[in-house]
Amino acid sequence: MPTKSVDHGSPPSGGTKTAHRLGRIAGLLLAIPALFSSCAFPRAATVPVPTITYAKRPEARATTLVILLPGIKSRSGDFDRKRFIDLARERGVDADLIEADLHLGYYLDGTCSRRLWEDVVAPASASGYQRIWIVGISLGGSGAIGFAREHGDSLAGLVLLSPYLGPPEMAGRIRSAGGLEKWIPENSGAAGSFERFIEENWGFLKRVSVTGGRSPALYLGYGRDEPMGPSLDLVAESLPADHVIRVPGGHRWNTWQALWEEILSRHLFDEPKETTSPSVARGLFRRRPEK
Repeated sequence: MPTKSVDHGSPPSGGTKTAHRLGRIAGLLLAIPALFSSCAFPRAATVPVPTITYAKRPEARATTLVILLPGIKSRSGDFDRKRFIDLARERGVDADLIEADLHLGYYLDGTCSRRLWEDVVAPASASGYQRIWIVGISLGGSGAIGFAREHGDSLAGLVLLSPYLGPPEMAGRIRSAGGLEKWIPENSGAAGSFERFIEENWGFLKRVSVTGGRSPALYLGYGRDEPMGPSLDLVAESLPADHVIRVPGGHRWNTWQALWEEILSRHLFDEPKETTSPSVARGLFRRRPEK
């Protein structure tokens, strides 16, 4: 049976500038009806971030860990309720999975990346996981990108399902520049601003695209009726074709389920065939930091 780590400790402390920045980001997120209508009032962030671990084998740790980050309207346990866990087991994925309840509250107070690092990734790495992947849906995709910007060396890869990439105006500027490859980040927003955060996320995507969707590995999936399609198309055009998955559907769970099934069919989380040096293989996690 999966075990759930929940600690209702004191609210995490975060830098004032970071909290202000992410507060502005959350404000814009909540203003996008197509994605976040009827969103409940944000919950308070707690330390450590609550997690649910789904071990491949109760008696032993796998060598790969897959971290699941939710969207803005998700609740703890949704990845299980929406059959992400069952599908992984049916496909024989040899990995432990951990769902981190990294909800909007962590973005609002500026502790999203910190909590993911201190409560999940760093302990997992210390426990001996050899590969760590993050799968982020919608807002969770934004969080995955932000985390990878700071701790990319700790990750084997990212799977972004309908990630939020900012307002359409940002994508429009990149398109006008000739696409992600030709676009040059301008640092147009003030330090700590929403504009700078979004531009830095796009800058990360540009750097990864130069490596052919590697370092860390990056896979993108979204529905053909996705409201954020124009922004996601920009990223898709910069990645190898086999790193992009499109299926029928919009910004909803049945679309993400179909994308997840396709991701699983590609065996991304399997142990690499080639020999990897211990120093490279170490980009990883620790397995269940339940307390």
